[in-house]
Order: sequence, then structure tokens, then C-alpha cells
Amino acid sequence: MKNIFIFNRVPSNVRNNASFILLLISFFLLYLGVTEPMLAMRAELLGNELFNFKRSILGATEQLYKDGFYLVAFLIFFFSIMIPVLKGIVVLWVFGFGTSNQKRKAHNFVFAIGRWSMADVFAVGVFIGYLAGQAATQIDSVLHPGFYYFTGYCLVSLLSLQVKSKL
Repeated sequence: MKNIFIFNRVPSNVRNNASFILLLISFFLLYLGVTEPMLAMRAELLGNELFNFKRSILGATEQLYKDGFYLVAFLIFFFSIMIPVLKGIVVLWVFGFGTSNQKRKAHNFVFAIGRWSMADVFAVGVFIGYLAGQAATQIDSVLHPGFYYFTGYCLVSLLSLQVKSKL
């Protein structure tokens, strides 16, 4: 994957430093995006409240697990939390350790598992849920800060990999 063209003219040490800082920011955004409430939904029919919830990603995963939806809870946890964390750890390792060949392999591994990270898909799914809630008169939906943090993580982590110089 080619770097964004404006970064091709910047010296590699500056790009690597910027990429490292963006990676740290992405970890922070991921933490907030996973732990802060992401979406609140409330439904009412004929004056009776059908449901009312506000959940973070971790909270939703925990609730799915408690309700017996083990596979769904695992899939959300694995693809939206564990793979992004693994990607970030491998990229941190690339910055500080290993030979050039090991770094190249690690970098290729990150791009390979990046296809399986569903963080961006999850963020879009939450937004679609929000829009669906807005379209129905009986459902009230509100996006909370966790959604914006998580979406920020998706964008900043992609930018971090784009800014990084070639190994």
C-alpha cells in the first residue's frame, strides 16, 4: 500500500515519529471508544417503555455474553477489540525491536490481519443503527462519545500506518 502522496516528500525519521505519535493517540482513542458509552436507544409503544439502554462496546459484549449469545459476544470482542490491540502491539514492536527483515514481516502481518479487523465495520454498523433509530418514530437513538472515539481510532490508526516510512 502506498503512503499518502503528501508524506512521500517528508524525511522518513519525521514520518516515523509522526506515525508513532499517531499510533499512541489511536491506542488512547481505542480505549475510550471501547469503554465509553457509544449508543443509547429507547423505544416506547403506546406510552409503555419497551427498552432503554446505553452501552459501550465492552458493556454490549458483556451483556451479550450474559444473555447467552456467546458467539456474537466473542466475535465482537475478537474482531473489534482484540485484533486492533494486536495490530497496535505489533506496530509498536516494529518501531523498537527486531532486524529489518523481522520488521518487514511484522509490518506485512499487520496489513494481513488488518483485513480481519472489523473495527471500521462495527463503527459503520453502530451509525446505521443510530440512523434506523432516528427514522422510526417510536425509537429514540443518541450517539454518545464512545462512538466518536472509536471512529477516531479507526481513522487515526489507518493514518498512522499510511504515514510510516517503508522498512
